[in-house]
Amino acid sequence: MRAEADGMMLVRAELCERLASLQTAAKRLSARDFSASVDGIRRLAAAYGLTPVVRVADALERAVAEDRGGCPRALYLGRLQDAIGCERMEESAAEAMLASVSVRLCA
Repeated sequence: MRAEADGMMLVRAELCERLASLQTAAKRLSARDFSASVDGIRRLAAAYGLTPVVRVADALERAVAEDRGGCPRALYLGRLQDAIGCERMEESAAEAMLASVSVRLCA
């Protein structure tokens, strides 16, 4: 069990590094490059069953593709950080994070 927990910590650390790089470069990346970086995060998370990360990354990719520049990337990136740190890996955790994005978008 300890080895599994250590492995998941390494995956989460890698996701955090990728997210930090994305946050640093977000303003100067094209929508295509930004989405490719988010996709890399999503695929790594999917490989390890991190459902909240996958779902928030999917939502961010869709928002960027649909909005053409007006998408509040920082809002989604903040929720992505929360999802990476979330111990719960089930769909309900993902739904709660996506709901928090929705609430902030409508506020």
